[in-house]
Amino acid sequence: YFPGGKLVDLGCLDSQIPQIAKKKFPTSEIWGLDFVPEVIKSYKETDPSIYYVVANVYKTTLPSNYFNYVILGEVIEHLERPTDAIHEAVRILKKDGILAISTPLEEAIEPGAVDKDRHLWSFNETDIREMLGVYGSVKIKIMRSKWFPYRYKFPTIIAYLKKK
Repeated sequence: YFPGGKLVDLGCLDSQIPQIAKKKFPTSEIWGLDFVPEVIKSYKETDPSIYYVVANVYKTTLPSNYFNYVILGEVIEHLERPTDAIHEAVRILKKDGILAISTPLEEAIEPGAVDKDRHLWSFNETDIREMLGVYGSVKIKIMRSKWFPYRYKFPTIIAYLKKK
């Protein structure tokens, strides 16, 4: 749903979204943010046309009401304070901008589960609506991944918040 403009991918560790967005919208202002300095250094060297920054998703230092589109893709399930990260994402999002979130749907956080060691939270549609609804209107889709290896073919929540 990104129509061009200013986009930031929060938690871009292994995401290709900034590169894809820049290729499709070459005049758009594209940003990638992650807390791993080596990753950001590598991305900066690979594509200097994208603004990459090392920062914390809880307090980015990015300007308020700046971005048309903010992405938290496969991030919130890893965070100790997912609602704080969502609050920060909304802070940097313009009015009527879109926050896009993806996260596994009702993932089992137990022995034998996919990524149990790295995922701290499991979310359902109600959880996501409650976290996002205070900031604007929410649309949710449930999808199965066709892009990941077999063991990662879990249902995924894709949520879009339009900031009020």
